[in-house]
Amino acid sequence: MTRQPIRKIICFSLVSVLLIAVGWYSNVYYANHSFHADKRIKLRGFKYISPLLDVELPEGYGVRHEPIPFKYKVKQFVDRQIKSGKVKDLSVYYRDLSDGPWFGINEKIKYNPASMMKVPLMITWLKRAEKDPSILQRKITFKENAINERPYILNPEKTLESGVSYTIEELIRYMVQYSDNSSLTLLSSITPASEVRYVVDNMDVGGDPNSNDYNVTVKSYSGFLRILYNASFLNKELSEKALEFMSLQEFPYGIEAGIPKGVKLASKFGEFFPEGNPYEIQLHEFGIVYHPKGPYILGVLTRGNNWKAQAEIIKSVSEIVYNSVNVTVTDEYRR
Repeated sequence: MTRQPIRKIICFSLVSVLLIAVGWYSNVYYANHSFHADKRIKLRGFKYISPLLDVELPEGYGVRHEPIPFKYKVKQFVDRQIKSGKVKDLSVYYRDLSDGPWFGINEKIKYNPASMMKVPLMITWLKRAEKDPSILQRKITFKENAINERPYILNPEKTLESGVSYTIEELIRYMVQYSDNSSLTLLSSITPASEVRYVVDNMDVGGDPNSNDYNVTVKSYSGFLRILYNASFLNKELSEKALEFMSLQEFPYGIEAGIPKGVKLASKFGEFFPEGNPYEIQLHEFGIVYHPKGPYILGVLTRGNNWKAQAEIIKSVSEIVYNSVNVTVTDEYRR
């Protein structure tokens, strides 16, 4: 074989190796950076939403595949509360809404979401309002004798007055801001169950379709907040309105108690206790915390026998997460 063919073979081999190396490096670079580039595209001009493509990353990692450094703190706290007997079950969900990393603790345990299911009912009516905005101004008269309410652990600050007419928008506000069950029952009575099911089925929320309680896990319920924040089910204006309603909630004992005053929060709590079983109190809260360094979802679901202790646990988890985000999230990480 002459020298010229040998040189051609060597050159061809070197070029092939170089192309393979470039391809491998490009693939690695793309895996480490592509999500980051996509998620920096935001629509400005809104207080509570940020329409983005919702990208599900591996649990515990951000766009640079860096682990969430404070998960262990939350996990240790959760384990201590369960071991001490302060709660029977405790689940936590965290998601950074800027870059997408998340973690779940005891995320497969199912709970009755209770009043947190007022959120999909709100979304159902706002979905109707996309086609007919005037529907929010439709009036309905409240008749107290027609309502059969469950008892509260925490009585709402305001509730409907018998004989008074309210617009649909006012009923939604009472239902979300004060967690008023009269508003819930009145709206439910004029809402086909199939419409609420449509919302649940199309918002990445798991649940037992044969259960009237729509039992949820801490991870599955997070779908409501992620999709509202990304404005990917309701339009932008109504997604903003939904989270604005949730920002009015009056529940100062949980997530709100664990963050500094003045920090925006859009959240919904839920309480559930079967009659005759004081050891099955469920107290939950799910919300978006608009931290100065970037918003995040926090959900804490609890099952125990002392709602005050359970509320204190929700507050403590909120405090741990807020302070950890304060320390660990840097401007360099956000670039």
